[in-house]
Amino acid sequence: MATDPELGKESLGFAFSRRECYTACVKKLITCLLLPALLRISAAATLAEWKFARPGDLQGWRPNAYLADVIITNGALACHGTGSNPILEYRGSLQIQATALQQIEVRLKADQDGTAIVYWSNSTQGKYNGFEPRKNTRFNIVGDGQWHLYRLLPLWQNEGKIIRLRLDLYDGARFALDFLRISALPAAAPVTTPDFDFTGNAQGWQAYGATTLQANSQGLNITCAEADGCALAPPLSIRATAQGIVSLCMAVTHGTRGTLWYGTDQENGPHYFTFPLRADGQTHDYNLDLRAEKMWHGKIVALGLCPSDDAGATTCLRWLKISAVPQGPAQLDITALTLSDALPRAGVPVGVVALIANTGGTVATNVHATLTLPDGVNRLTTTPEPVALAAGETRQLTWQVEATHPINTTATLTLGAENTASISKSLSLSFTPRLALAHTGYVPVPQPVRGPFEIGAYYFPGWNTAERWQPLTPFPERRPLLGWYREGDPEVADWQIKWAVEHGITFFVYDWYWSQGHRQLEHALHDGFFKARYRHLLKFCLLWANHNPPHTSSLADCVAVTRYWIENYFRRPEQLYMAGQPVVIIFAPSRLTEDLGAAGVKPALAAMRAECRAAGLPGLCLIACVGSAGEARVRAAEGYDAVTTYNWAGLGMRGAGNYAPYATLITGYRRQWEQISAQVPVPLLPLPVSGGWDSRPWHGEGQWVRYGRTPELFKRHLQDAKEFLQKSTARGVKMLLVEAWNEWGEGSYIEPHCEFGFGYLDAIRDVFTAAPARHDDVTPADAGLGPYDTALPLDSRTTY
Repeated sequence: MATDPELGKESLGFAFSRRECYTACVKKLITCLLLPALLRISAAATLAEWKFARPGDLQGWRPNAYLADVIITNGALACHGTGSNPILEYRGSLQIQATALQQIEVRLKADQDGTAIVYWSNSTQGKYNGFEPRKNTRFNIVGDGQWHLYRLLPLWQNEGKIIRLRLDLYDGARFALDFLRISALPAAAPVTTPDFDFTGNAQGWQAYGATTLQANSQGLNITCAEADGCALAPPLSIRATAQGIVSLCMAVTHGTRGTLWYGTDQENGPHYFTFPLRADGQTHDYNLDLRAEKMWHGKIVALGLCPSDDAGATTCLRWLKISAVPQGPAQLDITALTLSDALPRAGVPVGVVALIANTGGTVATNVHATLTLPDGVNRLTTTPEPVALAAGETRQLTWQVEATHPINTTATLTLGAENTASISKSLSLSFTPRLALAHTGYVPVPQPVRGPFEIGAYYFPGWNTAERWQPLTPFPERRPLLGWYREGDPEVADWQIKWAVEHGITFFVYDWYWSQGHRQLEHALHDGFFKARYRHLLKFCLLWANHNPPHTSSLADCVAVTRYWIENYFRRPEQLYMAGQPVVIIFAPSRLTEDLGAAGVKPALAAMRAECRAAGLPGLCLIACVGSAGEARVRAAEGYDAVTTYNWAGLGMRGAGNYAPYATLITGYRRQWEQISAQVPVPLLPLPVSGGWDSRPWHGEGQWVRYGRTPELFKRHLQDAKEFLQKSTARGVKMLLVEAWNEWGEGSYIEPHCEFGFGYLDAIRDVFTAAPARHDDVTPADAGLGPYDTALPLDSRTTY
């Protein structure tokens, strides 16, 4: 059964906090009366439970051949994943009437990060004896060797009943399982009119996770002791197509984003929708438009609200409604405020770009914007005329400004309207001295720096038309320094080469597409890099992005693609070589395994290397992208020379969901490096690092988000990598690979951009070279060149 990783948000924990009391009498009263009431809200009735306390008693669970060293010791079931799909399957009698308000609790520890899966079914029939890929609950395990309690909401109500259960673990890790439990949460009467007013009444909502609830005259007070604390609605029965706007009114003390999750009668599992918070402790309305979410269909039967991503946040939820139109009065928001240039110079005009929105339910009238500038920064354009903003409408405003001298200061944008409160947002301004450059008519000659390490970056060639850039326009902080550029222009490529080599990067890995001879997205490499004036300063190799349909790989096709590489790439002087052999990275080695069979991959790789030798080359270095130490061992056995990855976006997450800090990804990567290097007979090479992950521009709000990425955290990630490589000298070449130079849609990019300028490249230069920290980064404006923009469409709304 396929177990492709699909990682997500941290699991929901469970805890209760006591209110402080100033007298023994009050304390006793609250303890006796209030806390039992809170406990009753979230008390769960056990439906099935397995504890592993007696030696030899597996409680009806049976391991398959990929689980070794299965033993009950110290009150837990210990085991070791040793193959591609280690499974514990329950073979006892099980009869559970499935509802939306049931949870699975698993308490375990592991020594490696990974994704576990609970499969469940109402049948014993079919290819997998009732189990199917669509009937499962995935959750992320933190491999820190500590006990963790994972609480999962399977939302398996569409099954009717559950008679089969299994737990899929992952290869390479050692586990200890304390218990597994299925329980039912209290269920109020189903709600068909979702109009909840919480002033004085909890309306059947209950606490879930590390959360307490208490209703008073102000609303429903939600206290989250952990970031994934949640308030859970009573059962629902509403038509999604007729009611696609979830509106709520709440005040949150701190945090950056909230998460709404929901379940339907047509799709298993919870589906997530994250939204930005105005966490100032004041009451605000939120209108969440789910009409474009592909899972928002059929009947909505379950709903939960995680009001903040910060542990300790306190929320007062006043009301929540699900309807066809936005609710509440007009409400202004400044969703983005940034400069149009990543490196603004004194004496050079630059744009201040703002995205303003009406997030309320009625028209905002006479909306006027005031940009307050400090002394030394002048406005060059007039203030935009007042406008009316319809409910849900977003507009872009731009001012041209200019600093009279180098300055670090702050500007403030204030937004007001006739019928709603005004708001303000500040923008840090840093104007550097103008460079005295001779305008030669072309990109200035690069001044490369490097250290003892080979530093690479993946390059995604997806930015050659306005339509490809269009989903990025609601995210102006991601705008590249080159603008929404014409990828494939040699001059654009020369700027990228210049900035890369001046910060210690020595090669690019271009995503390259081939499916049975059909190729696409070659413009960046063929039209840009190969025609660039400075290409001799930067090496390149290919990432064969072979996420192709099934049955598109064969021995003959492997030989054919190798011949194409030989004829078009391997003899070029810029081709990256390792140990005298040209390098190719394979994105999806599983495609070859599935199409050729486990026994067919090694002969195919051998034939590819033989083709290179027949052409006079010393061989071919083939590197497999892998997701875990277990998969890395499989690829080593298949004959790959080394392993790496594209991006382990889910590492360091805990539980089921889609939202976690970038900082936890850093620790997850470090553990993954150590585990693969210790267990796999081929090198982890290049050593992968991550620039982040936030794919909302392409996929909407329900996708993975690693929030809080900064150049400072990225630098810490690089320092971890350098330390690891220095300790791993016996494993071969010291080589690092960043994902990615320009994955703008996936939120993983280090190319200079508006939000952080050259911050990510400076981190690489600081950590991996001995070049002076003080240096001048040259921009097209400095050289009198550009712009390089494509023509953007007028409609800047995100399309998914």
